[in-house]
Amino acid sequence: MEAREYLKLYRMKKLVLLSLFISVLVSCKTETKKTKEVEKQLSISEQVVELNEALNKQLNEAYIVNLDHHKMAWEEGVYTPPAIATIFSNPEVNTELIKQNPLIGIDLPFKTLCYSEADTLSVSFAYTSAEFIAKRHGLPMGALVAFENRISEVIETLEPIQVSETRTDSVGTGYGLITIKSDFDFTTTVANLKAIVNAQDDTRWFGEINYQKDAKAIDVELNPTTLLLFGGPAPGGKAMMTTPKIGLDAFCQKLLVYEKDNGEIWIAFNDIVAFAQLYYGLSTKPQQMINQRLTATFTQAVKDVN
Repeated sequence: MEAREYLKLYRMKKLVLLSLFISVLVSCKTETKKTKEVEKQLSISEQVVELNEALNKQLNEAYIVNLDHHKMAWEEGVYTPPAIATIFSNPEVNTELIKQNPLIGIDLPFKTLCYSEADTLSVSFAYTSAEFIAKRHGLPMGALVAFENRISEVIETLEPIQVSETRTDSVGTGYGLITIKSDFDFTTTVANLKAIVNAQDDTRWFGEINYQKDAKAIDVELNPTTLLLFGGPAPGGKAMMTTPKIGLDAFCQKLLVYEKDNGEIWIAFNDIVAFAQLYYGLSTKPQQMINQRLTATFTQAVKDVN
């Protein structure tokens, strides 16, 4: 082989090796970037868990439930930002408010949300406020002193935290409430609703709170009033994907069954679209679809078609 050809071949080999080196280097940098992004995501998830753990350490209520929306959605193959809802109940506070208006049971017991907004690296804390309940149910703020004092105590123990305040300018009596009159008695209504909820293959049952039973334990009489708790991790995760704060009011699903003084049985649940509009000024197709599905399902359970 002539020296000129050999030199030419040698240079070509150098170019090929250099190209391979550059390719490997770029690939390593890309993988490093991806790894860092995963580490950041894990970090924000851990921060949400830590805040929720700190919250639970401050609670002395007998009934406490934690619902990890992110984890449950992940188990169903759906991504939603880190979010953990905590429900804790005080029978004395619940009873005093439900005596004034049974519909308040939909916003009880206490509920908080430790979460991260989509595509952010900061942790937020949201809660159902006394101001919201007062406006939604037409009560004076003085009627919610015990409620406000307890939630304020919880927030103070967690400071400094980033509290996601909710503007209530647009909230009026009955805001975001969907109510349906049942054709059946109280016991049958509850049984029908449990049966139809548990028949959904994408839904998990979380439990129930019998407000009337809790009131009796402190020697107070209430009309039959029960809150049913359940949710669909997959559809719920999709609905929360870009609007995670709705996990405060819409997930888990809260379905109130109550008897009025005139003996009528009613059910009430939250309008997911209304809360998405309240928190984000918009709603998504998954939220609208869940609203339609819930309304149709619950109507089927409480209406006598015979």
